[in-house]
Amino acid sequence: MIYIGIDIGSIGIKAAAVGSRQDAPVLEKARGSGGGIFFPDAAMNGNAVLLTKYRRILGEPVRAALDILEGLLNGMPDGSLGGIRFTGTNGRPLAEMLGLGFDNELNSLVRGVGMRYPGARTIIEMGGNSSKYVRLTSDGNGRPGIEDYEKNGDCAAGTGSFMDQQASRLRYKVEEIGDLVLSVDTFPTIAGRCTVFSKTDMIHAQQRGYSPEQILKGLCEAVVRNFKGTVFKGKSVVPPVVVAGGMAANAGIVEAIRKVFSLGAEDLIVPEAHSWFCAIGAGLNEAEADGNGFSPRKASECLEKLRNSMQEAGGASGGDPALSTENLLLLRDRAAAYSFEGRALPVEAYLGIDVGSVSTNLALVDACGNVIHFLYMRTDSRPIEVVGKGLEMLREEAAGRVRIRGVGTTGSGRDLIGCLVGADAVHDEITAHKTGAMFLSKAYLDSDVDTIFEIGGQDSKFIRLDKGVVVDFSMNEACSAGTGSFLEEQAERLGIGIESDFSPLALSAKHPIRLGERCTVFMEKELIHYLRQGAGKSDLAAGLAYSIALNYLNRVVQGRKIGKLIFFQGGVAYNDAVAAAFSCLLKKRIVIPPHNGVVGAIGAALLARRKIERTGKESGFRGYDLGKVDYELREHICRGCSNNCTVQEIRVETERTYWGDKCSNRFRRRPKTDKRAVIRDLVSLREEWLNEDIPAPPGGPAVGIPRCMYAYDFLPFWRTYFHAIGCPTVLSPVTNRKLAEKGIETSMAEPCFPIQAAHGHVAALAELGTDYIFVPNIVNQPASDKTTESYLCPWGVTLPFVLSAARGLSHARDRLLAPTIRFRGGIPQVQRAMRPVASKLGVSRRESDRAVRRAFLSYREFNQRLVRAGSLALRNLEDADRMGIVLIARPYTLYDPGINMDVPRKLRDIYGMDLVPLDFLDLGGIDIRAEHDNMFWDYGRRILQAARVVGENPRLHIIFMTNFKCGPDSFIHHFVESLSRKPFLLLQLDGHGNDAGALTRCEAYLESKGFLQ
Repeated sequence: MIYIGIDIGSIGIKAAAVGSRQDAPVLEKARGSGGGIFFPDAAMNGNAVLLTKYRRILGEPVRAALDILEGLLNGMPDGSLGGIRFTGTNGRPLAEMLGLGFDNELNSLVRGVGMRYPGARTIIEMGGNSSKYVRLTSDGNGRPGIEDYEKNGDCAAGTGSFMDQQASRLRYKVEEIGDLVLSVDTFPTIAGRCTVFSKTDMIHAQQRGYSPEQILKGLCEAVVRNFKGTVFKGKSVVPPVVVAGGMAANAGIVEAIRKVFSLGAEDLIVPEAHSWFCAIGAGLNEAEADGNGFSPRKASECLEKLRNSMQEAGGASGGDPALSTENLLLLRDRAAAYSFEGRALPVEAYLGIDVGSVSTNLALVDACGNVIHFLYMRTDSRPIEVVGKGLEMLREEAAGRVRIRGVGTTGSGRDLIGCLVGADAVHDEITAHKTGAMFLSKAYLDSDVDTIFEIGGQDSKFIRLDKGVVVDFSMNEACSAGTGSFLEEQAERLGIGIESDFSPLALSAKHPIRLGERCTVFMEKELIHYLRQGAGKSDLAAGLAYSIALNYLNRVVQGRKIGKLIFFQGGVAYNDAVAAAFSCLLKKRIVIPPHNGVVGAIGAALLARRKIERTGKESGFRGYDLGKVDYELREHICRGCSNNCTVQEIRVETERTYWGDKCSNRFRRRPKTDKRAVIRDLVSLREEWLNEDIPAPPGGPAVGIPRCMYAYDFLPFWRTYFHAIGCPTVLSPVTNRKLAEKGIETSMAEPCFPIQAAHGHVAALAELGTDYIFVPNIVNQPASDKTTESYLCPWGVTLPFVLSAARGLSHARDRLLAPTIRFRGGIPQVQRAMRPVASKLGVSRRESDRAVRRAFLSYREFNQRLVRAGSLALRNLEDADRMGIVLIARPYTLYDPGINMDVPRKLRDIYGMDLVPLDFLDLGGIDIRAEHDNMFWDYGRRILQAARVVGENPRLHIIFMTNFKCGPDSFIHHFVESLSRKPFLLLQLDGHGNDAGALTRCEAYLESKGFLQ
C-alpha cells in the first residue's frame, strides 16, 4: 500500500507518497507522470518514497491541494492507495473538509527525520513562515522522541518568506542566493531581530555601495543569528544536526549555520529531501493509523469535494465600503509634455536625483521649474549602476538641448550618489518632498499644499506645512506595514500583478475585506484565513488598499492635524485604489500631483537651483558618464575601538568619504553645515566624569560591573562603594557588535535591545575571569518627588533573575552579586541591603556602612556637577543667541554608543548641534502632576519634566531616543508634545547595523526647525 502525506504551509505545498520496497515500481512509474524526486528503499531505510515538486500556493490552498493530488492519483493504479494524511499550517481545514487525518507538523517532522536519520539528535527547520528547533531523544527502539523544542513567534525575520522577499526585491530568485554568497568574503552587518530593521540595514548598505551578493551574505548571517537568538534561546545543539525546511537549499544559510553554531562539516546533515520531511512523516503516520485501505471511490470523492469547494469560493463577508475615486483629484493628465520649440538652446536646467530603497528617480527641470524629463526606475540594490544608466538615458533625451546648471540629490543614497555626480545640494527627503510639492501645488492649483502623504517602497512620510514652512513631520519607525514593499509582497502572495492588475481589481470589489492594520506576518495569516472562507481576490485586494491607508494613518500620522489640501505622492500614489482608500477613510479630497513618483527628485532639483542662484558658483556636476569619473569603493575594518566597524570608503578624484562607523572617532563624515557648537560637549564630559577612576587598595576580590543599563546612572556610586571596601572594579567593554550578538544569543526571551546587550556584558565579564559580577536588583531610584513612586522598568528590576535563568550564563551564576536595592529608602536601606554582599567579600558591617555613605556623597556630587554644567550651557546658548537640542532618553540609551549608534556625537560633529542631555537639566521642583498625576516610572517622570523645561524655553527643542519594545516609553512619549508644546523627533533604536535611517530623520527634523538654515 502507498500512503500520501501532504504538507500545506503558509507559502508552499509538498507531498510525499510512501510505500514499501514492493511499491517502488508503482511509485517510480507515478513519478514519470507527475515529476518529482524518487527515492528507492535503499535510500530511505526500507521505504520507497516519491516526492512531488515544491509548489507555491499563491493564496489558493484548495487549488494547490487539488492539483497535487490529481497528479499523484492519476499515476497510481486502483487499489494501491492506502490513505491520505495532511499536516502543516494550512492542512487542518482541508483534512476536516475531506474527512481525512491530520498531524501536527512537529510530530510529522520528527517522524520523517527519524525514519531517514535515526541517529540525528537536533533538527533545525527553517521554512517559509516558521522556524523550529527540536532536540531529539531515542525511545530505545530506534524511534525518535522529542526531548525539547521551540518555535518562532509571530515574526518572520528568521524564515524563508523574508529571505524570499529580499531576493525578489534584489531581482534574484531565492534559489540563486546560495551560490552567489559563497564567493563573498566581506559583507555588511544586518540587524536580524526584525524584518523591518533588516530591510532598513540592507537598503542603507546598498546605498553605501555594497553589492547585492554582499548584502545577501549579510542577510544570511542575520537570519541565522536571529534564529539562534529567538528560537534556540541558549539551548544546546547536539550533533548530528539535520537542517530541514526550504532554507536548507540555500548554501549561504547552511554556511551561516555552521559558522554561528560552530559546527564541523561532519556535524551537519543537509538532506536532499529537506523540505519534505513533514509530508514524509504524515505519510508514515497514516500507514500506521490506517487499516482499511483507501478505495478509488473515496479518492474520487475527495477530488470532487475540492473542486466543489473552489466553485463555491467567494462568500466571505466584507467590512468596509466599496472603494470610490469620486473624491480624488488626479493631476497626471494636466502635465503637458515639455517642448523645446521656441526656446533658446541650450536651456538652462537643474537635475534632481532621488535614490530610494526601491526606486531611483531623476528629474530634469528648467530655470522656471518646469519638468523637462523624468525617470522612475527600480534601484535593484545597484544605486550606482542605476543612476549611471539614468544619466545615459537623460543624455540621449536632452543632449545638446540643455546645460546642467546644478545638481541636487536626496533619498537614502543621497550622500554616496552626491559624491559621485558632484552634487551641489544634498538634502534629506522631507525637505526635498516639501519643496517639490510646494512648487507643483502653486503651479497647478495656485494654492499652498498644507499636508503631504508620501509612501515609498520602504519609508512613509507625513509632512504638515504652514505657509510653506514644515511645522510637523513624521516617518514610519519600526513597521513597513504602511509601505509599498508591504503591498507588493502581499499582492505577490495572492498572485496579483501590483502594477497592472491590483488597482482595477480592488476598485471593482463590492465587499472589501476588513484586514485591519497588521504587520507582514499577521497580514499573511489574515489573508490565509479569509481565503479558507472563500473570499474573492478583488475583495482582498480592496482590503489591502484599506490596510495600507489605515497603517499609515495610525502609525505615521498618529492623530496629527491633517489640513485641507492633501497631496498623496510617492510610488504607491500610482495605485488609485490606495488613494481611494484614503479619501473614503478621511472623507476628504486627495490630490495626486503630476509626476507623483518623482516629487522628491523635482524638489532636489529645485533646491539645487536655489543653492546655485544664492551662491553664484558653477556646478560641480561631473557629467552624464559615471564611467569617466575616477572613483573607487573600498572596504576595511576600523580598529579604532572594540566595535571593529566595517567602513566603506569612497574616493572620488582626491576626495574621500566614509560610511559605516558607529563611533566617528577615526573616520569622520564631512560636516553638513559651517555652524559649530558653541557649548561644551556635554556627552563627552559626562563620559569623562562617569569613568573617573577611584583608586582601590590592592588585594581585595575583583568585582566586575557590566557597562550597561543602570551603570550609566550609578557607576560613580558603585565604584566608590567597592573601592572604599578594598575591592577593585572591572568594567565590561563598551557595547560592540560581538558583545551584542552574544547577548542576543544568550537571552531566553525577546526584551528590548539594551536588556539583550546586558546579557553580553555579563558574558564578557565572565570571560575576563572577575571574582564576582555585580548586577544589583534596583527596584527604585532616589526619591526626587515625594508624591509618587520612582520605579524602574520590570525588565530592569528583574534583570539579575533573568540573567541567572539564561542557560548561556550558567557558568557565571555562582559569581553574581545581586542585592535588592531600594534607593528610595535612603542610606539606611541601602546599608542593610549591602551587608550580605560585604560579608561575602570578607568586609565588616562597619566598613560597608561607611562605604555606602561615601557612595551616596559621590553619586550626589556627580549629579550636581551635571546640573551645574547644564546651567552654564543654557546661559552660553542665550549669550550666543543659538537654539539647542535637548536629548531625552534613558541614560543607557543616551550614553551607550553601541546602543544609539553614536547619534549624539554625530549630531554635534556633522550638524554642529548644541546638545543638552536630559540629566544636565535642573529638574528639581518641576511639577508634572497636572499632565500625569501618578508617573511612578522614575525615568518617565524625568522625561516629562525635561519636556516641560523645553516648553518654557523657546530656544530648546527635543530629540527623544527610545528603544523598540520599551513598554514605559511607548506611552510616555505621547505626553511629551503636550508638555513641550512643540513637535519633537522620536528615534526608535534596536540594534541597527547602520545609522543612515536615524541621521536622515535627524537631518529632516533639524531642517524643519531651522537649525541648518
